[in-house]
Amino acid sequence: MSSPAINTEGCPLDRSLIVTTSGRVRDELVAEAEAWSRRLGVPHVARRGGLAAMAEAHGVTGVLVITPERPVYVEPASGLEYFFHPGMAKTRLHNCRRGHEDAMLRAMGLQPGDGVLDCTLGRATDALVAAWKAGPEGRIVGIEKSRLLAELTIHGLAHYVDPSRELTALLRHIEAHCGDYSVVLPTLPDDAFEVVYFDPIFDQPLEASQAMAPLRELADASPLAPAAVAEARRVARRCVVIKQRRGSALWEQIPVDETIAGGIAKVEYGVIECQ
Repeated sequence: MSSPAINTEGCPLDRSLIVTTSGRVRDELVAEAEAWSRRLGVPHVARRGGLAAMAEAHGVTGVLVITPERPVYVEPASGLEYFFHPGMAKTRLHNCRRGHEDAMLRAMGLQPGDGVLDCTLGRATDALVAAWKAGPEGRIVGIEKSRLLAELTIHGLAHYVDPSRELTALLRHIEAHCGDYSVVLPTLPDDAFEVVYFDPIFDQPLEASQAMAPLRELADASPLAPAAVAEARRVARRCVVIKQRRGSALWEQIPVDETIAGGIAKVEYGVIECQ
């Protein structure tokens, strides 16, 4: 199945920022910083002094710092720091290999060769687990509305190297795009994927999810609308799966056929059957 055309018009930058390098400036880092500057359409500024002073001098909120290891986004005033990494995917995949059930995979009913459209890609943690289950013949496509988050994830999926060759291969297998699912879904054909997945930002963060705080800050916080779910039901061949807090009020607006408790006690997956 060929990749769908993804409309990126819904992906403007929602933060003012500049691009610079880490303190030990190297020619290759400068070249990469210039490439990121062109990619995001923001200024590249030669590194001089601290990030807080640079951000204040240029009147911006954040600084994308190109380091030898990875691009790192920093907001000096708030202390926000974000970079791509596989997150909890490594732990979840380890548990899956040991035969433990993954609640998301159970909700999806995922089988080798299946296609999944992840409408809220984030750092691609869920997409990585889906890619493992769907296997080499499966197709995992992710779209992310937040431009900065999307670009960092796209870069990470293409360049992050894990000690596990299997995880590195899974990273390369995911098709990632910057896009607004409310714009993308209406453009896709019926039954384009077995599963369409949403993990919208919870209205209240889980107490145990402090590691998710930077991701919450960067991700789009728009609530999931019934109209988008209706489009998702058309695009999904098997089911639409929505991740939420346990007992979410969202189920009053978007009825689901069943809910499946997540591995974290306060999380559940709502399943809407499409067959």
